[in-house]
Amino acid sequence: MTKKLLNLGERKDSLIEDLIFSKKETFEIDISEYVEDIYDYELFVSEMEQILKKSEVKIIKSKVELNSKTALWKLRVNK
Repeated sequence: MTKKLLNLGERKDSLIEDLIFSKKETFEIDISEYVEDIYDYELFVSEMEQILKKSEVKIIKSKVELNSKTALWKLRVNK
């Protein structure tokens, strides 16, 4: 595994912890920080949603705004 992929994995793990355990309920997540290709955002969002569901974190609102440079995931959860 390359160093870049390891770094992406570490960032993703940190995001998962934040989504599950922080007191925040509203998030704006720049998906380009967690995947190599922003057009893979659907896979990333799906994976995160499954993890949240298993962790009993309910998604209230989920929207992805895509442009040529990034995909921004606006997320609201209830813990």
